[in-house]
Amino acid sequence: MSNSTSDSGVRRQQADEALRASDQRYRSLFEYAPDGILIADRQGRYVDANKAMCAMLGYSFEELVGLQSADIVVPAEVINIGPALIAIAERPDYSREWKFKRRDGTTFCADAMATVMPDGNLMAFVRDNTARNDATRAVRTADERMRFALRSARVGIWDMDYTTGLLDWSDELQAQYGIAPGNFVRTFAAFIEAVHPDDRSAVSAALDHAMRTGSDFSVLHRVIGPDGKLRWLSGAGRFVLDSAGNAIRAVGVSQDVTERHQLQAQFQQAQKMEAIGRLAGGVAHDFNNLLTVILGFCEILLDDLKPGERGTTEVTEIQKAGSRAAGLTRQLLAFSRKEITVPTVLDLNNVLDDMRPMLARLIKEDVKIVFATAPTLALIRADRGQIEQIVLNLAINAQDAMPNGGRLTIETANASLDDTYASTRFDFTPGAYVALTVGDSGVGMPPEVMERLFEPFFSTKDVGRGTGLGLASVHGIVASNGGVVNVYSEVGHGSSFTVYLPRVNSSATAAPTLAPASASAAGTETVLLVEDAQALRDLTKLLLERQGYKVLAAANAAEAQRLFESNPNIAALLTDVVMPGCSGPELARQLTDRRPGFKVVYMSGYTDEAIVQHGVLKAGVAFLHKPFTSTILGRKIRETLDY
Repeated sequence: MSNSTSDSGVRRQQADEALRASDQRYRSLFEYAPDGILIADRQGRYVDANKAMCAMLGYSFEELVGLQSADIVVPAEVINIGPALIAIAERPDYSREWKFKRRDGTTFCADAMATVMPDGNLMAFVRDNTARNDATRAVRTADERMRFALRSARVGIWDMDYTTGLLDWSDELQAQYGIAPGNFVRTFAAFIEAVHPDDRSAVSAALDHAMRTGSDFSVLHRVIGPDGKLRWLSGAGRFVLDSAGNAIRAVGVSQDVTERHQLQAQFQQAQKMEAIGRLAGGVAHDFNNLLTVILGFCEILLDDLKPGERGTTEVTEIQKAGSRAAGLTRQLLAFSRKEITVPTVLDLNNVLDDMRPMLARLIKEDVKIVFATAPTLALIRADRGQIEQIVLNLAINAQDAMPNGGRLTIETANASLDDTYASTRFDFTPGAYVALTVGDSGVGMPPEVMERLFEPFFSTKDVGRGTGLGLASVHGIVASNGGVVNVYSEVGHGSSFTVYLPRVNSSATAAPTLAPASASAAGTETVLLVEDAQALRDLTKLLLERQGYKVLAAANAAEAQRLFESNPNIAALLTDVVMPGCSGPELARQLTDRRPGFKVVYMSGYTDEAIVQHGVLKAGVAFLHKPFTSTILGRKIRETLDY
């Protein structure tokens, strides 16, 4: 009996110790749990809380015990307490995010999981979501920023899954290809089909190489959208290979670089045009010397031959050919921006009104010419002859684009071009302009023709029907006047050329019509002629002498100075601009220093000289442009002597 009692006492003692050990373990887990733990009685008052919960709410244990749920949640949550208590009693897995209020009034969000304990009390586990929510917001913000940056930079994203064969495109990438969001077929074949036909093989080759080697790749290719516009896209990406070297995924980006490509093309074209322009200017200079001799001697022969006399027809044909060659040289000079210009303030509407009869005779009858001029047009500053040359070249170009007739429209308008337009042109300044538009209803031009439109000697016309310098000279003239040419064309729907020229100050007035030049060219004065080209020197001497002038000819500045010193009756100096040793302007300066008021006439085959700045002749300087006729030569000398 005693042994049985003793054994029972031992078991109770062991049970008590096990219970105390269990209570201690529970209490340790309760106190040191990383999440907050709250225990409330059936009236909803808190009877226990662990350290994490007290720290979370900012209360001491003594302060927290006795509070209720309404004391530790934000006011907006109080209405949810009753339904929550019912839900906890009905199911053991209640969970919800609550917005709590700390002792200091600050708030935070936390997940609360609650259940009913065996003794009827409620126990809740509370996990602070602040760090998680902050991280989620940070990820969301970073994602939004990335998407915004990609949209702003017009960068599209693609992702190819080779295990499924599906290709995903971002909305921006679909927009680059002219596809509405969600309409991309999601296959590699659909992507290749969207690439410009001329670029497909190069794109496929670049992707195949990267897939085999696992290297990064970059491609530049074109696409033609549903609107018919050509776009340039720059793509880059990377393949992910498995252990066997097979592609399992590829990701990359694509950017619309159309504007950048256009600017680069414009810059390269400008460099090429500048180089060709320098060559053209040099060729035109030497060619004009030869043309002056050819045309000059033709003029002498025709003056000496009687009408109908043998040889008259032949010489006339030589003269016509020389004149056509002189016109070709003027186009070269206009293209190379080395043509002599006399800018004046012009009303473009008045220039067009004066040109109407000429255009009516020049343009074939099956082409209807329509003028649409702005009623109040701002003024421009330009050389009238060059403006007429622009109109004629564009009108003839439009006529040739309408072999079966059509409508030629010539319009004027005031225009203001902003930074948006200027961003597509590297050689353009925003501001106020006057616009001249020449449009046709002709055959239109494909993109590959438009890319070469202003190249000298480029022409789509049959051999013998054009020099290929018309549009090149238009481009050169407009550029030299600080303007720009914009072209729009669609195959089968005609073309439109718009020339923008800077406006002048609103207080400026258009230049009056000049009185006709005097017909007199003869004289008896002595002229000192300085020209290093012997043939041209001999011809010029002969032309002046036939008009009554006495001519002293010199091959260089040193010889001219000797003649000047020994002939005090010399009335004027006619000198070439560029000569070996001392230039014409330097010679003129030396002679006018010795004899103030001494008359000087310069002559040259091109104008990129000391007396000309930026293609514009200085005021008060007499200049004779080669090739010239006997009459023009005599009149220039006469005008200078009589001035």
